Amino acid sequence: MMHGSTRSPKSLLVILSLILLPNAGAITANAQNDSQKDAQKKTETQDSRPILTPANPYREVTRESLLNGMHVISLGRASNTTIKLDLVVKGGAKFDLAGKTGLAKLTQETLLAVNPNLKAELESLNAEIDWGVDIDKTWFHIETPLTSMDTVLEIVGRLLVVENIRTDAFKRAQEEHLTRIKAINLSPAERADDSFMKALFGDHPYGHNIDGTVESVTAIKQGDVYDFLKRFYISNNSFVVITGNITSDRALKPFKSYFGGWIKGQVVPATFRPPRQVARLNLVKLETPDVPNVEIRGGVLGVKYNDPDYLSTEALALVLAARMKKDAGGCSVKSMQRVLPGPFFFSASVPADQAPAFSRAATEFFTSITTNQVSPEELAAAKTALTNEYSSRTPEQYLLEIEAYSLPRNFPLEIEKKIAAISAADLARVSKKLLDANALTVIVLGKVSEGFKSTP
Repeated sequence: MMHGSTRSPKSLLVILSLILLPNAGAITANAQNDSQKDAQKKTETQDSRPILTPANPYREVTRESLLNGMHVISLGRASNTTIKLDLVVKGGAKFDLAGKTGLAKLTQETLLAVNPNLKAELESLNAEIDWGVDIDKTWFHIETPLTSMDTVLEIVGRLLVVENIRTDAFKRAQEEHLTRIKAINLSPAERADDSFMKALFGDHPYGHNIDGTVESVTAIKQGDVYDFLKRFYISNNSFVVITGNITSDRALKPFKSYFGGWIKGQVVPATFRPPRQVARLNLVKLETPDVPNVEIRGGVLGVKYNDPDYLSTEALALVLAARMKKDAGGCSVKSMQRVLPGPFFFSASVPADQAPAFSRAATEFFTSITTNQVSPEELAAAKTALTNEYSSRTPEQYLLEIEAYSLPRNFPLEIEKKIAAISAADLARVSKKLLDANALTVIVLGKVSEGFKSTP
């Protein structure tokens, strides 16, 4: 692994140096004046017309809290013949202990190992269950007929509410977890992603792998799993979203019965020391000669999902991705949804013989952004794409995000208006905000030729 020079090339402005001219002007998504001959107005009218449905299903949302603090959010939808339940514990892999990454996932697996026939039991009731852990939360997704819902929740409640950290279940879960880790063969793209997150976040919890490593999972003891359960699997740190042809009273009933005894506790706040500041370009070269393509990742810390600037950051990513596709060979640009500030980065996979040229082209492209304002057409296209993306989400998805990321409850109703209000000045302000906070971190994985000595 090699680090780039500490000099400050213009390429430090990569990805976030979208400094726009002040007079670029904001595009109004609802412009409808056909008599206006201005081409800019015509583009706005064609590309930024409303896409979200005017219906408001959220009027039917009911929010209740059990006496122990567990939130039950229900939405009656007569068209849904199946009841869908998403039970979420707001304790994910970011709370793994230092040196024991994989703890959040192993905790969930230990609970489930108590009943290895869980899926079969639910299938016998014509129900299905899935589960997982991400960086911010632990989740269980259930789909069941209304006639089986109470029995299904009684079975699941026994696993979560009753203290079930049994020695045999822990040992079995740990062995299976280790076997799975040893069998994992990451692709070059996945290795580049992991390396980029580690380089960008350092010791911050967002920088580690959710599964952990053989060493970290081996170091986890049964007591660690028990402590994680006691700290995070508590009623007032959990919520459930229920949708289907069901009334709020009917939805609440089984949770009072089977989750009313869940212990309440002190919620652990997500307070971590922020990642170290990157003052100069951090270029990491990972020589991997046996892969056909060179994987390139580059970016900085973005903003958290409930930050008022998050939508502008997403629009910035779309503008930048469109420009790169046109002028620099193409790649993806992402602003990831996180409880804490997540990554804002680009990804590219380039044939080895083309990688140095791509790198130079991308560098030249980015350094010219400061003199190239975003056109009305670019901004309109980004806003339309962003509106399309959010309009495709279901009410269930929105309700989950509202609770998991502490979004305003009117978020899905205001999203179209907020996107329409994004201006060129907003993108300029956000890009400067992120770039002032940190310089770029770049990972290059593959056949790192001499051409990468002077460019990322």
